Amino acid sequence: MRETLVITRGALATMLLFASAVSAPCAEESERPAGWPKDVPGFVPPKPGEHPRLLFRRSDLPALRRKAQTPEGKAIIARLRHILGNNGESLPEKVSPATKGYPGPGKYSSLTIREPGYLTLGHPVGYGLLYQLTGDKKYADLGKQAFEKMIDDKVRDVDSRYSFIGPNGELRAGSSWAIASLGYDLCYDGWDEAFRRKMVETFLSVQIEQFPKKQADLKKVTTKPKYGPAKNHFGGIMCGATAAAAIMGDPGTEDEKIREEWMPAAFEQTRRMFTGGFGDHGFYAEGHGPSHVSSDTGLMVWLRAARNVCGKDFYTDAPGEWLTLRWVMELVPTKGGPQVLDRKSSAGRGYGTEQFARVGYWSHSGQFAQGFGSVGEDKVPAVLWVYRNFVEPWELKEKLSVSQKQLKKAQAAGWIKPGEKSYDAFMSPWHAVCAFVNWPFDAAQGTSVEPVNPAELMSRAMEDRVHGYYVFRNRWKDGDDILVSALLGYGPKAAYRPKRGPIYLWGFGGKFSFGKFLSDGPATFVRREHGGVVSTGSQCLAVDFSGKCGAPLLMALVGIDGLDAGGKGGDVLSVNRAESGGQQVVIVTMQREKAPAVATAAGAITVGNQTVKWDGEKLVFGD
Repeated sequence: MRETLVITRGALATMLLFASAVSAPCAEESERPAGWPKDVPGFVPPKPGEHPRLLFRRSDLPALRRKAQTPEGKAIIARLRHILGNNGESLPEKVSPATKGYPGPGKYSSLTIREPGYLTLGHPVGYGLLYQLTGDKKYADLGKQAFEKMIDDKVRDVDSRYSFIGPNGELRAGSSWAIASLGYDLCYDGWDEAFRRKMVETFLSVQIEQFPKKQADLKKVTTKPKYGPAKNHFGGIMCGATAAAAIMGDPGTEDEKIREEWMPAAFEQTRRMFTGGFGDHGFYAEGHGPSHVSSDTGLMVWLRAARNVCGKDFYTDAPGEWLTLRWVMELVPTKGGPQVLDRKSSAGRGYGTEQFARVGYWSHSGQFAQGFGSVGEDKVPAVLWVYRNFVEPWELKEKLSVSQKQLKKAQAAGWIKPGEKSYDAFMSPWHAVCAFVNWPFDAAQGTSVEPVNPAELMSRAMEDRVHGYYVFRNRWKDGDDILVSALLGYGPKAAYRPKRGPIYLWGFGGKFSFGKFLSDGPATFVRREHGGVVSTGSQCLAVDFSGKCGAPLLMALVGIDGLDAGGKGGDVLSVNRAESGGQQVVIVTMQREKAPAVATAAGAITVGNQTVKWDGEKLVFGD
C-alpha cells in the first residue's frame, strides 16, 4: 500500500539505484541476475481460503477504504462505475455475439466491440472491488452472475479472442484466466461454498478453444507455456500463473501440487521472461510494439500477485520494474501525444508506431494503471511525474490532433468526456481496479506521494545488457528534450532476435538516424553524469549533455556513419569529421544557435570548451 508512504524529495534524491557503471553480461537466456527475485521481508503467506490476495491483501483493506474517500479515490471509483455501465449497480444488457475467437471473415479476424454497454472479462473484477470497499454482497452477486454467463452460457469477452471458457490459444488463455482470477479473488468472500467450488473446478478444467487437438489448461500455461520468451505471446501466456496463485490452497485444489510444483515453475518462467524476452532494462526482443502484448495483458498483474501471494519480488530494484521505467526513459511529449523511439524496423517482425497507444481493452493500454504497482516505491514519484507531464495532458486537451484518433473515438463512444481524467482506465474495468489500488496520490490532496522529476531520481543513461540497448537523455521537460538510442542487437538466440538498428537521435521535435553498430557481443559501457560511452573497440558512441561544448548535445562516433541515407539535420544539427589517436571521429552537435567550433590539437578534438579523444579503446571526454 502506498497511502501511508511518506518520502521526502531529499531522501528520494539519494536513491540513485541506477548509478552502477557496467552490469554483468547476460547474453544467454539461462543466466540469472544476481540476487533476483528477492524474498519479501517479513512475508506471511495467505491462509487457505484467505482472500483477497492478488492485487492486495486483506490487511490492506482499511487503508484502501480510506483511499476511496479521497478526491482522487472517488474519481477513480467514478471511472470504474462508468466503465462497468449502469453505475456498477447491474449487469450490462448486452453480451458479445461471438461463439469463437475468430468469427471471421478471414482466418485472423476477431470480433472487437468498442461501444460501452457490453459484458467483459473485467466486469467481475470491478464488482469485486466495489464489494471489498463497501462490504455490500450485492456486488459479489453481480460478479457471480457475470461468471455464470461466462461459464454456463460461454459468453466471450468483447474482444472475442479472450474468454473464460475456450480462449483462443495459449496467448489469450493466460491473460483471460489471469484477469478472471482477479474477479474470483475479490468476490470470493461474498459467495457461497458451492459457487466457490464451481469456480475452482472451472479454473482446473478449462481448456483453450483448440481442445482437444491442442490441449492447454491452467497448469500448462503456468508451468510450460508455449513459445519462447522472445515471442510476444509469452508474457500473455505465463501470466496465467496469477490464476494458479488465486486458487492455491482453496477447497477443491487438494489434488493439485500448486504450491509445490506449479509456483516454482512459474517463477522459472518469469526469470526466462526477463533474460530471454524483456531484457534487464525493458527492451523487448521483438521490438517496442509487440512488447505491449507481453507486458500489458497480465504480466504486471502477475508480478504483483507473485509478491503478495508467494513473497517473491521480481520488480523492486529488479528487471520487472523496467516494464514501466522504460517509458520514463523514452517518452517524449508531442502535439499528437506522447511518443517513443520505436524500433519496429530493426526487430525482426516487429510492429507498432511511435505513438504511445493507451486506449483499448488489453494490449497497448493500462501501462500506468498497472505500472504504478510494479515498480519500487522509490521510483513511483518519477513515474508519476512522467504521467502527469507527458501523458495526461494529451487527454485533457480540448482540441485533439488528427493523430489522436484513439482518444477521439473513445470520447465519441462515450467512454470518457473531453477534458476528463482517465487515470489510465478507458475501456476495461480491470484497468480501473488496478488504477485504484496502485495510483499514488500527491501531497496537494492530502496524500503522501508527490511527483518528482526523473532527473532527480534516475540516471540520464540506460543500458539493457541482455539486448545491447542504450538510451541517453538530457532532461525531462518538454518536446525539445534530446534522446539518443542505440541497439547492438546481439541478444538471446531464441525466437526473434532484434536486428542491429541505427542510432536514433530525437531532439527539438525532430528525429534523425545515423549508422549502425555491428557488434555480436556486449560492449563496454561507461555511465557519466551527463551521458555516457558505449564501445566495442572498433566502434564507439559517446554522448555528452553537459553543455560544456556550447550546445545541448555533443555526440561523437567512431566506426559509425554520420546521418544515414543522405539525411539532413536542418538548422539544428552540425556534423563534422576530425581525427584522434589515428581514428576518424564524427562529431555531431545539436543546437538552435550557432554551432560550436571544432578543432584538433595534440591528439584531442576540441568542441567549444569540451574535448574528446580516442584512448585506443573508447572515446573519452575531457571533463
